[in-house]
Amino acid sequence: MGEPVRAVIADDHPVALAGLEEVLQRAGIAVVGRARTGREALSLLRQFRPDVAVVDVALPELSGLEVTRRARELGVPVVLVSMYDVEALMREAVKAGAAAFVSKMALPQEIVDAVRSAAEGKALLNGAASPEATHHTSLTPREREVVKLLAEGRKLREIAEILCRSPATVRAQKASAMRKLGVHSTAELIRRARELGIFPP
Repeated sequence: MGEPVRAVIADDHPVALAGLEEVLQRAGIAVVGRARTGREALSLLRQFRPDVAVVDVALPELSGLEVTRRARELGVPVVLVSMYDVEALMREAVKAGAAAFVSKMALPQEIVDAVRSAAEGKALLNGAASPEATHHTSLTPREREVVKLLAEGRKLREIAEILCRSPATVRAQKASAMRKLGVHSTAELIRRARELGIFPP
């Protein structure tokens, strides 16, 4: 086995910081530094030169976006996290050069996957991408499952049985995914999801 991924994490809320550390350590990711402010985060990045930084957008002293911009100069990829999962914020994350943008409401595994991808040099957000290309980061894990099952040719009622949800809930999740990806039919939804890499062709 190779060396574990080394991460610096930054969040001004102690409970959130502790929770994030627990999630990463359980996944075998070594947390080498913890920061409560943007300036402290930058200091730790310079000190440890970690494989990845996980940074809250709303940090005091220096925002997570500013930390991301400066982290690029150090060659440290950043996964931005936020309570807010909005298109405008994701655009700013792209401009700042973040490798990924993850909602704090995401499943723990989604955060772990984003951290591992960033550490491996895989950017889930791309500064050269169109704004539409960042929409897939806002799909919830359940919405992604619905889209994948639709791509397999499953009907809504069948998907509801597989996911143990009501047909109305699945229909709402499909509609939400279509809205986020800016499409108007099931065929467009599947095609756009494949184009954005939500699942393989």
